Amino acid sequence: MTMIVKNNIASQVVDHLRKEIILGKYEKGEALVETKLSGELGVSRGPVREAIGELVTENLAEKFSNGRTAVTGFEIRDIENLYDTRILLENHALSQVSAEVFKAHEGELMSYINQMRDAEYYEDRDVETDLAFHHLLVKMSGNNSLLHLWMAQRNIFRTLIDITSEVTFTNQSEIIDQHVEIVEAMAGQDVEKAQVLLRKHLEEASGHCCNGKKLL
Repeated sequence: MTMIVKNNIASQVVDHLRKEIILGKYEKGEALVETKLSGELGVSRGPVREAIGELVTENLAEKFSNGRTAVTGFEIRDIENLYDTRILLENHALSQVSAEVFKAHEGELMSYINQMRDAEYYEDRDVETDLAFHHLLVKMSGNNSLLHLWMAQRNIFRTLIDITSEVTFTNQSEIIDQHVEIVEAMAGQDVEKAQVLLRKHLEEASGHCCNGKKLL
């Protein structure tokens, strides 16, 4: 039984439920009942209610007029669609990053990469830093509409990275090196190469995440 610690309870509850839904631990149409989940997770009903509301916003659950909330289901194709969305958003962002803006943030990008290397050394999975790297790529575009679209899916992206990292821990060095290659291509002002590398990176991540759904 999963127990939630008393720190940012609602966020932990929604992260847990989102991951369980994506992995198929909750079937399509299965009801999300506050009292049941509250007992299973060892938290009060308030954070559970808040978490369910967030899942509805993310289209992972649907609330009906009779007050019942049920899981909408999450298939392999949904993972592929989300990664396709990331590729479109992030590659378009790369096309809008000026050389001056990249130079101003290159050190920050490399700092994130170094943090990922440090986490790998200590055999940790640094999901937040990986996500922060990609968030910065989009932010550097200066396109607020693009950033808004990316941020709307940020929490789901984070959960997908979390799932992916559980089945790719043995090749984290290779994944980190892919981030380095993207930065190096941008440093050389070869945006097309950076886009190709980013697409490859995210397509591989999509494949790993799909495998994670099957294995976990």
